[in-house]
Amino acid sequence: MKKLLIVNASKRRKGNSYTLENRIVEQLAGKAEVNTFHIGEKDVRVCLACDACKRQHTPNCIQKDDFTALIPALDSCDAMLILAPVHWDQFPAQLKALLDRTYSFMAFTQPDFSMAGRKDKKLGGYFFAGFGPVDVYTNMVETNLKSFATAGFREYKAHVAGNANVPGSILEKPEDLKAADEMIEWLLA
Repeated sequence: MKKLLIVNASKRRKGNSYTLENRIVEQLAGKAEVNTFHIGEKDVRVCLACDACKRQHTPNCIQKDDFTALIPALDSCDAMLILAPVHWDQFPAQLKALLDRTYSFMAFTQPDFSMAGRKDKKLGGYFFAGFGPVDVYTNMVETNLKSFATAGFREYKAHVAGNANVPGSILEKPEDLKAADEMIEWLLA
């Protein structure tokens, strides 16, 4: 059974990220092993840029917070799905902190700069924008998803659901739901 890690970067428990997460978890019951990580409820500190992780031979970080505990799940999953709102044309701050902490997977001595145990993982980024240019936000998401390659996520897909300011409104958007279903199917293929 495939292992899917869902990283939810929203703080709104009744928002679209959680609404879609609940739908996905329900759909995948018995079909995949799904683990969830809710950044808004976790202690994920910013990277200290101390390079202590570079003295290790496996992904690790000297900070003892919830990201450190997440490292084994990041390293062993088959795929990861990030669900998040767009904040000021960018990743939410908590998600950016998580991305920065994947620096702990970087190995300058490796040809691919990665000490990830698995380097064949897929990554989906499904974001929600209340207003603004969906194409610009999609480019932003894709650019940031590329940075997860150090943690072994070599293939990625992005989708931004526009006009998604109303909590739960994703359930009324058939094209965006279809995009979510296709992304999940791709992640677990």
